Amino acid sequence: MDEWLARLKRAIEVNDHVFALETSDGETIVATTRAGTRPLPPEALIDRAHQLPHRFMEPPPAAAAPTTRPRRAEPQPVPEEVVTPTVTEEAVAETKPAETAVEDISLLTDDQLVEAVRAALAQLPGVVGFGDLWALAEHVPRLSRGDVRRAREYIAERGEPLSDAEILQDIFRIAPNTPEGLLHQLALDAQLASENEFEFVGVPGAHAWTIREVNPVPAPKRRPADIGQDYRFLLEEMPVARPGSETVVDHVLTFYEHYHGVLPYNATLASVLPPRVFPGQTRAILQFEAPQTHETFFVELRYPTSNRGGFLSGLESFFASNLVAGALITIERTGDPRRYVIDYLPISRQERRLLALDEKQRKYEFRPTVYFCAVQDSMLLTEQRFPRFAGQQPLDERTRRSYERVLEVTFERVGENVGTPEAPRYMATLDDLVAAVNVERPLSAEKIRELLTSPEFPQFEVDPEVEDLFYFTPIR
Repeated sequence: MDEWLARLKRAIEVNDHVFALETSDGETIVATTRAGTRPLPPEALIDRAHQLPHRFMEPPPAAAAPTTRPRRAEPQPVPEEVVTPTVTEEAVAETKPAETAVEDISLLTDDQLVEAVRAALAQLPGVVGFGDLWALAEHVPRLSRGDVRRAREYIAERGEPLSDAEILQDIFRIAPNTPEGLLHQLALDAQLASENEFEFVGVPGAHAWTIREVNPVPAPKRRPADIGQDYRFLLEEMPVARPGSETVVDHVLTFYEHYHGVLPYNATLASVLPPRVFPGQTRAILQFEAPQTHETFFVELRYPTSNRGGFLSGLESFFASNLVAGALITIERTGDPRRYVIDYLPISRQERRLLALDEKQRKYEFRPTVYFCAVQDSMLLTEQRFPRFAGQQPLDERTRRSYERVLEVTFERVGENVGTPEAPRYMATLDDLVAAVNVERPLSAEKIRELLTSPEFPQFEVDPEVEDLFYFTPIR
């Protein structure tokens, strides 16, 4: 019997292109097919090409070219040049690497699933999309050149960014909150995205457009590109924040923010601000309301890029008229995705000599200042606290870009010399350093502490006994 089994096994091994040994419930079975070939393993019989993850994550195969010549259409009179909105989100999005197939769709987060569906839709022929609006091209209305011109003229006439709903209702007399209105909204957004003279400045749930000559946000004192460079450190320390996840947030103004009329797009503020509509969007125009002063003004939200941090600008006038560096403010979302409320806590009259910049002399000075807003004392720059700031000049651009050089100069401006005049050694608390460093450039307390404790900068020392007390010894 054993000899017979051995001979049978050798015969199967010699003819492994015909037979296969399979084990089931402890028994060995000799298997073949009707065609006389070795059967495939069970996992090879699964049709993965039509599974849901592949359908979402992989582009569809290219359609075969027609084998018959299409019938020539009869010429029709065209009263006006018509433009077909064929722009999808890819027209305005940054180039992204190809998606990787995911075997189990349940492993995707909600955001990843949305991006997978959006990427799959963008690959489909005959589909028009913008943001979260998608439809078959045959159902999307067409906009003429005259329609585009009328939209441009209307934005120029109003002198401010307009939502697609306003444009549809005021120009085309189309109600936006209807099935027909949604198709016209998609047609308008997709078409304007393909026009160089239009810029998208909307947010999810409130698409808005402007043109080059219409920008209601005053230009800041410092170039936006330079402000973005100043906030570049946020790219290193900003955790993954979900935009729009909070309703209201608090913030303490720094001197830099108060002077330039900006706010950082850090993890705290990002949680209340709207996300991008598509990956390539660079900015959005928001409206801020101030209940205490009964004013409404436009604010520009600059989204972060690969080498520049994000920020809000357009707040200079409001800050200068109502607040001081160190003021406590709150920013709150409203029911309108583009409208926000900026608030502060009013208090009785206060008068202090606070730090200011004489723009003509390009020197810092202390001026008598009256204010009526609550402040955080650790960020208030008073003459009594930092007297040596008076008469100092702002740092040059090269020095400002070096984190450690700004810290060294700040130690000399606000620190106490516990050494000798010949061999100085400056001592300062973290609160003093945070307030004073943010006169020249923005840096968070976390970033400053990281620099002070880094072995890369031996000129800085940590006090072993007192928390958040640091020393700086100049290297000669």
